[in-house]
Amino acid sequence: MRFNRLLIHAGAALTAAALSGVPGQVNAVLITCPAPFVADTTAKVHDGTLAKNTAASACQYIDPPDNSNVANVANVNAAAFFGFADWMSGGILQQGPGGALGSWTIPSVDFAAFDYMLTFKNGNDTNLTSFLLNEEFSSGGWDTPFTEPPFDFGGGSTVHDVSHFSLFKRATEEVPEPSALGLVGLSLVLLALSRRKTA
Repeated sequence: MRFNRLLIHAGAALTAAALSGVPGQVNAVLITCPAPFVADTTAKVHDGTLAKNTAASACQYIDPPDNSNVANVANVNAAAFFGFADWMSGGILQQGPGGALGSWTIPSVDFAAFDYMLTFKNGNDTNLTSFLLNEEFSSGGWDTPFTEPPFDFGGGSTVHDVSHFSLFKRATEEVPEPSALGLVGLSLVLLALSRRKTA
């Protein structure tokens, strides 16, 4: 299943020790967002209703903070969000004023062909924060992910506005189901046996 494949790649990304390709981020690491960021009723990227049904299956952010790290293709690929470094532009870049909440949509959505990710940028005391979309919704709302925790704003405000966000997509790689792999294995065994009999 695609979901299992994404979990495997997400796990690989979470164990990455360094993101040396991100400018100024030699000792940077990907951190998993707090669970409420992707849970129904508290989701930061959601279906846009009052119920806030989550539109994301996972969330990661880069640590340490870097206010110069922008949400562009080069930086998200250098970070390898969710274990992938082949993200491309998904067709939207929302520039400021971003504010604390807003809406998102995927133009010409094709969940069969692409995985989608929303990446948010703020500034001081934060870094890029990305949400891997769960393919249940093609549009919805968002609330700023720049909160304390997980970020440390050093007193004062506990929430920062979003300056901009970008949509990214990548071509899916279908992984054969275990039953399909079993059939392939069985076919190879039968082929080997038939060759032995004719030899």
